[in-house]
Amino acid sequence: MRSFFVCVFFCLTGGIVNAQSTPAAASSTPDSIGLHKVVLDDQSKLISWMGPSSVAYDLFLRKRWEFVKKAPNSPGPPPRSLYPQYYFYCAFQDNMEPDQWMNDIGEKIPNWFESARLYYAYTGDASVMKIVKGMMDYAIEHGTSPDSFDWPGMPYTTTNAGDTVFQGFTSAQRFVLHEIQVDHAGDMGSAYYRMYLFTGEEKYKEAALKVANTMAAKIKTGNAKQSPLPYRVVMNTGKVTAPYGANWANAYKLFDDLIRSNTGDVKKYKRAAAKLRKFTVKYPMKTGYWTDGHTDTEVYSNTYKSNLSASNMGLLLFDHPEFDKNWKQYSIDLIKWTEKYFVERCSEGEVGNQWGANIVGEQDDFNHKMDYQTARYAAQCARLYTVTGDETYKEKAYRSLNWVTYCNDSTGKAYESPLSKGILSWWSDTYGECPRMFYHVFAAVPEWAPRGSNHILYSEGILKDPLYEERRVQYTAAEEKGTEYLRLAFKPSAITVNGSALKETANNDAGYAIRSLGDGDYSLTIKRLQKGRVIIE
Repeated sequence: MRSFFVCVFFCLTGGIVNAQSTPAAASSTPDSIGLHKVVLDDQSKLISWMGPSSVAYDLFLRKRWEFVKKAPNSPGPPPRSLYPQYYFYCAFQDNMEPDQWMNDIGEKIPNWFESARLYYAYTGDASVMKIVKGMMDYAIEHGTSPDSFDWPGMPYTTTNAGDTVFQGFTSAQRFVLHEIQVDHAGDMGSAYYRMYLFTGEEKYKEAALKVANTMAAKIKTGNAKQSPLPYRVVMNTGKVTAPYGANWANAYKLFDDLIRSNTGDVKKYKRAAAKLRKFTVKYPMKTGYWTDGHTDTEVYSNTYKSNLSASNMGLLLFDHPEFDKNWKQYSIDLIKWTEKYFVERCSEGEVGNQWGANIVGEQDDFNHKMDYQTARYAAQCARLYTVTGDETYKEKAYRSLNWVTYCNDSTGKAYESPLSKGILSWWSDTYGECPRMFYHVFAAVPEWAPRGSNHILYSEGILKDPLYEERRVQYTAAEEKGTEYLRLAFKPSAITVNGSALKETANNDAGYAIRSLGDGDYSLTIKRLQKGRVIIE
């Protein structure tokens, strides 16, 4: 996301709202963040303004989806006016007019899919999956490169604001027609396949296979100046416009998912996954050059740093420790890297910590403190706490996530960067990347989920048909192996998968582990070796 040009653009087009009502103006007072007076505990450290504190994170997630459901339709004639504005625009202004900068499809759809499927499993609210399915259907139909292109079957990752046919972000003259960010195309391919697992509809698998096949055909051995796949390419000609990128976590996951399900050209996918893994370990993991310019910045560099790229890899390691034997140390190193470059290093007039909460910037050329980057950091810290047992990481996660809750009003309207002037709220960031990080935190610290209620807190795998009853929880797992984290208001007497009982285990074997949270609540971790219906009663 977001070069400094965007700030200038916003200012010239009225993107900055009246100073008396902006979060930036409110944050100039010493006791406020955004629109809200800070709430501190007895250590004078930050807690959420949303109360009571036991349900603050739950309320935050619900409010953000409530806001999405009420989003206005796009301006202009049909067909644009028939769809919500988040289909065709990157951000909104304070009066809810869509911003005219661009449309970041490649960031929006994968993050919204993850946010929606986790919220659906957490609440049983299927309407959010319908929202994301509609967006994905539109992108496949109106934003896929034709078979005649040098890079066929690939999703357009950007387009101009208001475009109803996606062909690339050309209005700012930064990119040319049909130019994409290949890493974000990999993100979309992974989301396509995961939507197939959720729906069973072949069109999503076919779309995912097209992405995987093209990327597998183009992959090379990476080096310090050229990643295995280029960061940017012009799809019709095959011209590489930026040879180095490091945001390959979800491209790797796409190949890995297809390999594990024995789908498509598995031999080629194994080769591609190995090249991405070897490149990641040999170069960005050692050099710290986690390059990605997001979808609107024309980065051409093998030394550029983006917190998104490092964070994506950090989160992947927790769910896929088989990625590398040194994954625990890498997880620690990646958090230290974020703190060095995007907490301690600040844009002019900003701070990296407020009332004990570390606040995280975005990328080298746009290092403003953002709600979604801070949520990413909280997720990594929380999950590292479960690996190391180090309470320091738990504390960091808690304070940072509390800070994130100050980044919206009581209706769920987001303010992406309450410390910065002229930073609008991007649909992809504030309603996709930010909320999906809360579920990682819940998995690590189930005590922070609501008391006295039943929730699936997190799963890396795709879950369907969640059913919540007072003393019974059911869901269907779409993949053979998986781990689910739950908080329950009852102690399970039986847990079955397809009718077969699971056994309680105290180690890392398949089965389930249960822990009392007090007052009749329990945390439950289930490790499965088969897909199908899971019943907890």
